[in-house]
Amino acid sequence: MTGTVVVRYRAGIVGETQRQVHLTTLDDSDPAPTEWRTHCGIGIPAEQAEISELPAGMPCLPCLMRSPELRESAAGDAAGAVDSPARNG
Repeated sequence: MTGTVVVRYRAGIVGETQRQVHLTTLDDSDPAPTEWRTHCGIGIPAEQAEISELPAGMPCLPCLMRSPELRESAAGDAAGAVDSPARNG
């Protein structure tokens, strides 16, 4: 499996305000990492991590801003906005 994984600290490891939802990338070369290195740069030890298929909770904004999928989507949206008939008419 390759792609973005949603990860945060499990309940009881850190306070609730620190249980932000982080984004990380998993690739086939390391299917069971010992540490989840997030897009914002923190490392969450695998034994302390809660993995989710869908975001659930407060997102980490630096992770969102550094997410390759979201950057590509935003770039496509920005290009479409320039060419949009509604903006040119």
